[in-house]
Amino acid sequence: MEKWARIDFDLCDPIRCDGKKGRCPAVRRCTHKLLEQESPYEPPMLLSKRMCVGCGDCVTACPCGAIVISIG
Repeated sequence: MEKWARIDFDLCDPIRCDGKKGRCPAVRRCTHKLLEQESPYEPPMLLSKRMCVGCGDCVTACPCGAIVISIG
């Protein structure tokens, strides 16, 4: 069964996470480097659903509760 991180863009708010630099803490926490921000203050994107192992590190790092692990 596959697991991957899913981002709710309605909840994601990089300004709330880091108002000075706009850096997403979940991106910094992803040990597999599969979350990426194209530029500061932009929401992160999952680079590969297939490569994500669903470890949940990004979930615990997201102060907005915008990331969940999907199973399917």
